[in-house]
Amino acid sequence: MHTYYYRQCPNDHYPYVIQPGDTLNYIALRLEKTVFSILAANPGLDPHNLRIGQSICIPACPPNHTSKIIEQGDTLYQIAQNYQVTIESILEANPSVDPNSLRVGQRLCIPSACGTGFTDERAIIQAMQHDINMLKKESHIQQTKQANYGKSTRTTAVLKATKRELQFEDAPVVFSGNYEHHFTTGQKYAFYKDASMGGQRGISVIDNFGVWHTFNYRV
Repeated sequence: MHTYYYRQCPNDHYPYVIQPGDTLNYIALRLEKTVFSILAANPGLDPHNLRIGQSICIPACPPNHTSKIIEQGDTLYQIAQNYQVTIESILEANPSVDPNSLRVGQRLCIPSACGTGFTDERAIIQAMQHDINMLKKESHIQQTKQANYGKSTRTTAVLKATKRELQFEDAPVVFSGNYEHHFTTGQKYAFYKDASMGGQRGISVIDNFGVWHTFNYRV
């Protein structure tokens, strides 16, 4: 039986107790940190001699960021509104986070509202999201796509999302159009692929606002 003693950590860190089978690489992977950041937070720690019951400090977030633990029902949009920041700034601060697959208990680093570009436009953004949600409920096309694709567990990475072009990892073409902010370069989104006669293909992808888009192409 092991007795665990929690170490007193700085405000921007939290304690973690070494468990049987733990390695520094495993801890870093599970807590979505780097081995270097953990070593920097624990001077003198021997990564080859971790002791069960030993308490180490894990860096929660970088300066000017707030730690947020995902709770049941949380969405990136709601979190962004609560902290008065943008979805893009949260994703930039948490590059390993899949916006369509938030996990309860997952830790996010929320950047300070100062300097994120979030201004009094919050009310406008809220009104826009309200309209989007209302239109989604009234749209037969959105309802059909949600019914057909809403349970998809497949994700595709966005390779490019600019004011002119959009490119997905799972489509061999570049689509024209301004999808900036709808999709974020480097992030993954739930998707579904369709095929029909004559080489016609389609890829349906859900964006940052929960709206399904279908893009057709030929191969």
